[in-house]
Formats: sequence, structure tokens, C-alpha cells
Amino acid sequence: MVQASRFLVVASLLLLAVLALPRAARACTLWAANGSDVAGGGSLLVKNRDYPPGHPTSFALVTPKHGHKIMAMLSTGKGQPTMVGGVNEKGLAVITAAVGSIPRAERKRRTQAGGLVYPVRPMLERFATVRQVVAAKDLLAGVRPIFAIVADAHEVAVLESSGQAWKIEVMARDAFTAHANHPLLVDTPDMRQEPDAPGSVVRLNRIRELWAGLSKPADLAAAAALALDQADGPDRSILRTGSTPAKARTVGLLAAWLPPAGGAPKVIIRGIDPLGARQAEASLTLDDAFWRTAPPPGQSRILLQ
Repeated sequence: MVQASRFLVVASLLLLAVLALPRAARACTLWAANGSDVAGGGSLLVKNRDYPPGHPTSFALVTPKHGHKIMAMLSTGKGQPTMVGGVNEKGLAVITAAVGSIPRAERKRRTQAGGLVYPVRPMLERFATVRQVVAAKDLLAGVRPIFAIVADAHEVAVLESSGQAWKIEVMARDAFTAHANHPLLVDTPDMRQEPDAPGSVVRLNRIRELWAGLSKPADLAAAAALALDQADGPDRSILRTGSTPAKARTVGLLAAWLPPAGGAPKVIIRGIDPLGARQAEASLTLDDAFWRTAPPPGQSRILLQ
């Protein structure tokens, strides 16, 4: 009996210890600016993609069967690749982050129960401007739980969806906006099922601080360089390395400049091996010559992996 009691005590303590461990966060940091703070005008936007090992980042030039061609950022884990960011041939860009205030299982349940969609691909296939996205109530009402920044050369908008409630807000001209993994616009119980994650709050405050301290107007290289900041340690920095092998770490970057007056967008794309052994990067100009290299409809061509 004594040994059995000791076993139960030890087992209970182990269970409590496991429950107390921080959950592996699927997290990203997004930021964007437009107007006078952008060198050359237009809009800048950046996504640092964070994920635990097993879901590497790749980039592809995608030609849908119907709609606009896309320079896409892909999550290429198990199953079909997911488009988590991109820029289309019309100069519209979308980047996304996970909703950390809703448990992952609940996000999945809502998505499956409601037949909800990940918004990047349909937005980039169908639309050319932020205003067109804002007007697409049919699409926005069917978006899975997600945070997103949508931009063209003239405007930047923020989208938040819980899979039940949603809001999209066009930012003021000359404004800087950023997002991590806690809600800023939608303050409903279905969105706020869990407290704001401390790491998400730290990253959001840090990227705001970094942008405020940046010389203006800022160019694409300067905006992308903020993604390398490691001031808050392996698990809470903008560039995350993960304090343990299972922890989320930065696995990719998409940074884009959308110039005014019909200029060709410029992007910096980066894939980082989850174990830190390899990094690949490219700078691209998304001009007519680039889009002419697109594959036939329904196919894609890898740009970086």
C-alpha cells in the first residue's frame, strides 16, 4: 500500500509538471507601414514565420486554374502545403498569424464544422486591392480563425477572425501596424478563450519599439532587418531559436515593398532550417518578366526551399 501510494503521488506530480509546461506555440510576427515613412512611397510588410520543427517554409510561383498568379510563402509540413503569405501579380499582399487566444483543437473544430477557409489563396487569386478584400463579405464571413495583414501600394488593412466573429479595419495613411498572436480588434468571448500569451505581447511591443527607433523613411532592407532581433531570448524574440528542440522557432521570412504608380513589387524571401543548420535567401523583383516564368494553370514552380 505504501509503495502504491508513493507511486500515485509521483505520478500526480509528473502530471502536474507536464500540464505546467508551456505549450508549443505556432506563432508569427507581422508588421507593415505605408506612406511617408516608406522610402519611395507605397507599402512595406513583413512576416516572420515561427513554428516547431516539422513544418518548414518554402516559396513557389503559383498559377491557379482561375485567378491571379501568386508568389507564395508555403508551410510544407505533413499533407498539402498551406499558403500562409504571398504577393500576387496585381500587387496585393497578404500575410497571416495564428490566433493564440483560441486553443488549436478548437480552431480546427470550428474550421471543419463551418467549412471555413484559410484566406491567403482565395484573396490573392480573386482580388487586386485592399478595398476589394474589404468588400468581399462572403469570403470574410467564411474565414477560419486567423489574424492577417492585407496590403496594396496605397492601403494596409488588418483582419481578425475567430471563425465566428470577424472584423477588418483599414489603417490610417502613414501609420505603422503590427500583429502577433493575440487579438487587437475582436474582443468577444469566442475570440478570447485564453489569456494573451506573454511571448506574443513581448514580440508585439518589441516590433513597435524597433520600428519607432528606425530612421525614416525606411526601405525594404531596413524593415526586413528588424526580423533579426533577438533581444528577448530564444522563445520571445522576433527571431526565435527555441529553448528546446520542440519549441517554436523562426523558420521563414517574407518581406515585400509594394511601390506606388504601378511599380513592380520587390520581395525578400528566406527559408530557415528548423534545426538552424541551413538558411536560404533570395531577393526578387516581381515584374512582368518574373510573371512570364509562371508555370501553366494549376501548377507551381519552387523558388526557394
